[in-house]
Amino acid sequence: MSIPKPAAVFDRTHEWDELTRFCTDQAPGLRIGVVRGRRRHGKSFLLEHLCRAVDGVYTLALQQSRTMALDRFSDSLAQAIGFRIGRFTSWVEAIDAAADVLTSRSDRTVPPLLVLDEFPYLVTHSPELPSVLQALYDQRGPSSGKPALRIILCGSAISTMSTLLAGDQALRGRAVIDMRIGPFGFRDAAEYWGVDDPETAFLVDAVLGGAAGYRDVVGDPPEPGDEEFYAWLARSVFNPSHILFTEPEYLLAEDPRISDRATYHAIWEAVSSGAATPTQIGGLVGMDAKSLTYHLNIMKAAAFVRYEQDLLLQRKPVITVADPIVRFHDLMVRPNLVDFEMREGRAAWERSRETFSSKVLGPHFEDLARQWTLRYGREQGLDDIGQVGTTTVACREHRGHEVDVVALGRMSRPRDKNARITLLGEAKATNKPRSTADLRRLEHIRDLLCAQGWDADEAVLTLYVRHEPAPELAEAAQGGRGLVVGMRELYGAGRMS
Repeated sequence: MSIPKPAAVFDRTHEWDELTRFCTDQAPGLRIGVVRGRRRHGKSFLLEHLCRAVDGVYTLALQQSRTMALDRFSDSLAQAIGFRIGRFTSWVEAIDAAADVLTSRSDRTVPPLLVLDEFPYLVTHSPELPSVLQALYDQRGPSSGKPALRIILCGSAISTMSTLLAGDQALRGRAVIDMRIGPFGFRDAAEYWGVDDPETAFLVDAVLGGAAGYRDVVGDPPEPGDEEFYAWLARSVFNPSHILFTEPEYLLAEDPRISDRATYHAIWEAVSSGAATPTQIGGLVGMDAKSLTYHLNIMKAAAFVRYEQDLLLQRKPVITVADPIVRFHDLMVRPNLVDFEMREGRAAWERSRETFSSKVLGPHFEDLARQWTLRYGREQGLDDIGQVGTTTVACREHRGHEVDVVALGRMSRPRDKNARITLLGEAKATNKPRSTADLRRLEHIRDLLCAQGWDADEAVLTLYVRHEPAPELAEAAQGGRGLVVGMRELYGAGRMS
């Protein structure tokens, strides 16, 4: 059975199809799904609409006591089925009763659905709950012949949700869906915000990323222009009365394991400033690399930081901040906190413009260049693109080169000397027009890689530019020496004005 995606649900076509296929499968017995993702990414919105579409029961857990949580579950169940079945004293009783009453109806065309949203809140005071669901599955699983029932567990605490199905956990091997709801890609985010100007779309994405929920609290995007962009910042993330002014605090609060938030803020700030290894981070935070291991593992599990491997070399991974708004906050808001709280944001903004350009826009533009290469490169004739990342190329003459974008062929594996390098790219977000000197640098890097034994002879040399390139570079690109990708190409020339 196909269930049309509601018009109110933007994008998420694949997620909707997977979830409705899970919910409408007529196979007997209990099936469990897990949906996880960061705060403000639209998980609850999607699942609420799913419940409406299949007449399911949606219950949102709060940070309450165990007794209050059981009462809330009872209220949600009663509201959905139209009558109350009593007050529960344990989760065994509550889940068994819900399963009985939901599978007792004979007038349904699809299996009954129960969604437990913000599941980690329940586990905090009721750690037995995963085992309760395990027991229910063992009694009512697909091989039991019992009536069909679908349960979805959802949560924002990534570290908790990601371990539900791991190792020796109670629900290991008992779920058929483990879905991660992430932010929108940069093109989808521009469409979601309703931004037609690529430059404005890029600025919004560099500050907020693709989290769907930020539009609900920010409102309309900025109009094109520097003054309009600052005015937009001034009434949102620079505004001490706005909810986003302290957004990193709310993000850290998602993980129940984080109590000493000062340490995690310090790590975030160090990584935002450019520290990329435990040793570098420890030097800024004031801790040795070994002492940081526990904290970094938590931040990695919670998806607060990312570990990015060199695509060609066996090196320690580069640690980066996962959320654009955290990087923006650490570099732009925290250093100028007094100015913003005194409502003197203009001076702070002007004083920090260079930081915004080099440490916010620069890294974000590089990330967009890699996303474009992987997702949309075929639009410019890049047909053999497999894994995309970064690398460092040794060079005695220049003490090495950091390459912003490296792509391997589809049949190649990272860090394999036999890999075929199909693209080498440099991403520049500065106002300086790029010239053939940038192309010559890429040619030099390609020659170095070939001399080191890599298959890079046919790598496409690509320059990603935020502003118009110098005429000589455009001519060189037209002559086949390389590829120039501007903002209109990044965002899709046919999609935006």
